[in-house]
Amino acid sequence: MTKRQISIKKRGSAQRKDKSVYLIITEGKNKTETLYLSHFQEQGKDYRIQFVKAGNNTDAESLYKILTAKWEENELSEEKGDKGFIVLDIDNDPLKAQKVQKIIHDNRYPAIEFIVSNPTFEIWFLLHFKYTTRQYENGEAVIKDLKKYIERYAKNGDYFDELQGGLKQALKYAQRLETHHGDKPWPAVECNPRTDMGNVIKKFL
Repeated sequence: MTKRQISIKKRGSAQRKDKSVYLIITEGKNKTETLYLSHFQEQGKDYRIQFVKAGNNTDAESLYKILTAKWEENELSEEKGDKGFIVLDIDNDPLKAQKVQKIIHDNRYPAIEFIVSNPTFEIWFLLHFKYTTRQYENGEAVIKDLKKYIERYAKNGDYFDELQGGLKQALKYAQRLETHHGDKPWPAVECNPRTDMGNVIKKFL
């Protein structure tokens, strides 16, 4: 190997090492969110996505503890551009919303944030096709509406190709929903529907 080849290899290794790390944890064994977000790995010129396994955990406190433990284990830091995202639904559950609010209030890691949807993550997918302020009773009602646009939709599937063309629209509609709910506390069941997914997608892009 020539000196020039060695030099190029070292520079490439340094570039990979210098990438910021984006830790992501999602609820339980549901793969829908993970499959979708994994497609943004290709956008990561300056970052790399690392998914953290949650096992059967679905409560906000457990997800927070698992992610912060991984953050410490990997010696990540805000100064290096590292970020953490906890993706979860509040399912129109006021107790779940209150717990998330408390954790956010007590959070000691400014670079770690909750990405909350109410009632469910599929609101983000639906916004790729239409804007709606309809109050959904539960996640099943959201999925029923979503199936008008993605007939084959089911949990644990990959629908990135169907969604890709509506991304800019979804970003706009998510922001519009946030404005629609005004000064209402968030996360809260009063904000139905609403999702933070646009915030994390903007960071990826």
